[in-house]
Amino acid sequence: MISKYIASEFVRYFLLFLSSFVLMTLVGNFFGNLSGVFSDWLSFLEFLQETAMLFPLLLELIIPITVLLATISTFSSFNKNAELIAMRSSGIGGWRLAFPVLGVAVLIAVFAYLSQNYIYTWMHQTWVKPDNAARLLPLWKIGEDRSIYFFGDRRQGGRVSSITSFHWQKNPFQLVTKTEIEQGKQQEKSWIFQNVQKHLFQNENIQLKHLDQWQVETEKLPTVPFEVPTSPHHKPILDLYEDTQKLQNEGQDVTQHRVEFFQKTAYPFQIFIMVLIGLGLSASYNRRGMAAESLAISCLLGILFWMINQITLAVGGAGLITPFFAAWSGNIIFLSLAICLLSYNRV
Repeated sequence: MISKYIASEFVRYFLLFLSSFVLMTLVGNFFGNLSGVFSDWLSFLEFLQETAMLFPLLLELIIPITVLLATISTFSSFNKNAELIAMRSSGIGGWRLAFPVLGVAVLIAVFAYLSQNYIYTWMHQTWVKPDNAARLLPLWKIGEDRSIYFFGDRRQGGRVSSITSFHWQKNPFQLVTKTEIEQGKQQEKSWIFQNVQKHLFQNENIQLKHLDQWQVETEKLPTVPFEVPTSPHHKPILDLYEDTQKLQNEGQDVTQHRVEFFQKTAYPFQIFIMVLIGLGLSASYNRRGMAAESLAISCLLGILFWMINQITLAVGGAGLITPFFAAWSGNIIFLSLAICLLSYNRV
């Protein structure tokens, strides 16, 4: 019963702070776009879609600090009503009191992960209109058979034009074949190319072959996307891992992908670290009767946590530090702070 009571109080404060942050954001977004919201029905629907897509991004930002505030408020209210003293006097230790909050934090972490990786991705793929001219830029790809491919203008439906491939010989190192393709279309299991010119470099001679149509199995060529790209930040962790391996094999820069991969592993632990910091702060300031000051300190810590995390992610994306340290440095710093607070107050 005590565990359910603690969990219910934590959920109540969590929802209170969360709804407050969300409401402030919605009001600001509404008045910021007031001039164009009611111009016509399509503009209103577009505003609703943009507002809905804002939710996952907003939740990712505010959930850690909301968990921190809810933890402090929960245990501060227990201390104010002498409930915390009654629980301790009945033989319930500090960690046993924290288990219900940590259990709810697990559910919050799962919800945050689903919101970040699945809900936003579905909204983006469903509502954002494709803009091939702006997004689907030409690609250079490295094949598995010592070949380099250039895929030019890409369009929806698997169509591409201006394709060129270069095939190299390893020993001695020299160009063997250059293939120029006017246009092609990707089928389910193969590519169909049209108007193909092959330049064969053999024995110091050049041979030219022309093919009206050429069919190549899909698995023999690098992958070519024809969809509006989704940011690595909003891909599920397993899909992101597969894309990272595939792009690395094709010679692409995957630094940002690796940073985002480790960030996805670090984000759930941010929520648990916020719970631990909240426990340490509430224990420290409750003894001094300064719960309001602990809330102010928690807001400052939440902002500092976000700033440090964003800075290290940006530095890691630029390749100046390792992807793991870029994603986990904020966790390491604030976990050390949480351990110091808990040890000092002997929670």
